[in-house]
Amino acid sequence: MRIGVERLPCAPRRLWHGTHGIETPIRKVTRMTDTDRMADLPAFPFPSHSLTPPAEYAERRATCPFGEVRLPSGDPAVLLVTYRDVAAAMADPRLSHDLTGPDAPRMTAEPSFLQDPDILLNKDGEDHLRIRRIVAGAFTPRRVERWKPVIRQVASELIDALEKAGPPADLVVDYCFALPTRIICRLLGVPEQDAPRFRVWSNAFAASARMEPEERVAHITAFLEYITELLAAKRAEPGEDLIDDLIAARDGTDRLTEHELLVMVTGLIAAGNETTSTALSRFLAELLQDDRRLWKQLLDAPGTVPAAVDELLRYTGLSNTTLLRLAVEDVELPSGTVKAGTAVAIAGNCATRDPEAYPDPDTVRFDRDAPPTLIFGGGPHYCLGAHLAKAELTIGLGTLLERLPTLRMTVTRDELAFSGGEIVDSIIAFPAAW
Repeated sequence: MRIGVERLPCAPRRLWHGTHGIETPIRKVTRMTDTDRMADLPAFPFPSHSLTPPAEYAERRATCPFGEVRLPSGDPAVLLVTYRDVAAAMADPRLSHDLTGPDAPRMTAEPSFLQDPDILLNKDGEDHLRIRRIVAGAFTPRRVERWKPVIRQVASELIDALEKAGPPADLVVDYCFALPTRIICRLLGVPEQDAPRFRVWSNAFAASARMEPEERVAHITAFLEYITELLAAKRAEPGEDLIDDLIAARDGTDRLTEHELLVMVTGLIAAGNETTSTALSRFLAELLQDDRRLWKQLLDAPGTVPAAVDELLRYTGLSNTTLLRLAVEDVELPSGTVKAGTAVAIAGNCATRDPEAYPDPDTVRFDRDAPPTLIFGGGPHYCLGAHLAKAELTIGLGTLLERLPTLRMTVTRDELAFSGGEIVDSIIAFPAAW
C-alpha cells in the first residue's frame, strides 16, 4: 500500500508496505511494519482524559493540520484536525469506507467485527445505497416523530423504577443504557427481556471496552448466534416489525444476502444502544459538575433542551473517536492533497473544537449558532439513526430534568470510570442520587 502525501509540513513523504493474515468471520490482522520508517511518527491516539480532547489537537491545528500519525495497528495515516478538512473528507466518495482488503489500513491490529465487508459502514457506491435504501425508511424524521410517544413512555417507566428503588442509582445501567436499548428492541421486534445481554455484546461489537481478542471473538460469536436464532423465529412467526421488513428484503429479489441481513440486525442493535447511551451519560457528566451550573440553566429554561443536545453533542463527542478512510484517487482537501493509496484518520471530535467553526469552542453555550457537529458523519454515510438518537437524547434528558430536578453525581467528574474502548469510550457506571 503506497502512502503518498503532499503538503505535509510536519512529516516527510514515506513509503510503507504491509501484509495481513485474514481469518473469517472475524478478520485478524497480522502485520509487518518498517520500524525505522514508522518510529518518527507521533503515536495516535494521543493520551487524554476521555471527556477532554487531547491538547495535541489544538497544537496540530495551529502547526501541523495535515501531518501523519502512527495508528495502534502500526499503519500510518494522515490525521485531519480542522473542521473544513473533516467536513470535506466525510462528503468525498473518493475516500473509501471499504477497509476490508488484505492490504487496507486498520485502526487496530486485533480482531474486529467492523472489518466484515458486509457491514454497511464498509460499503461504498451502489452497494451501499442498495442496503441503505432498504432500512432508511424506518429512520426518517416522520417515522421518528411517531416513535416519540414511545420514547417518552419508556423514559417515564425507567424513572418510575428509579423512584421506586430510591437513590442512589447507577444511571448508566438504569437509564442511559436502558432507554435506547428498549427503544431499539421495540423498533426491531426483539424481546425486551433479552436487552441486558446486549450490553457486553455491543461493547465487543463496537470496540467500546477493552477485551482480550479471544474474549471479543467469543462475545461477537454469541451475538451472531442469538441474531441467527432470532431471524429463524421471526421467519417462523412473522410480525410487522423492522426485522420482518429486513427479512422480506432478504427473501426478495436481489436485496440482502443472508450475511448482510445478519450483520445489519446485529449492527442496528449495537449502534442503537451503545452510541446513544454513551452520549447521554457524557451529557450528564458535564451538566452535573461545577455545582450543577449547566443543569440549573436547563431547569430554568427547559425549552432550550433541543439546542442543548446539539451543543453537548458538539462538546462531548462520543470519546476521542477516529474514523479511518482510504483514498482511492488523489483527493484535494482544504489543507492539502491526499494521494491515492493514503490512509486518512478523521478525528471528528477534534473538528468540533475548531475555533474557526466554533468561536470559544471549549465553552458550553446553549445559544450557539454554529454549523453541524459532524458527530453523525456526513455525505452518503450520514448516520441512519441520527434522527432517532437525537429524539432519544432530547426526550431522555428532558424527562430527567422534569422528573428528577435535584439529580446530582455522587462522585466527581474525574472519578468516573471509562471502558477504554478503541472506538467508543463509554462511562462504565454513573453513581447518582436525587
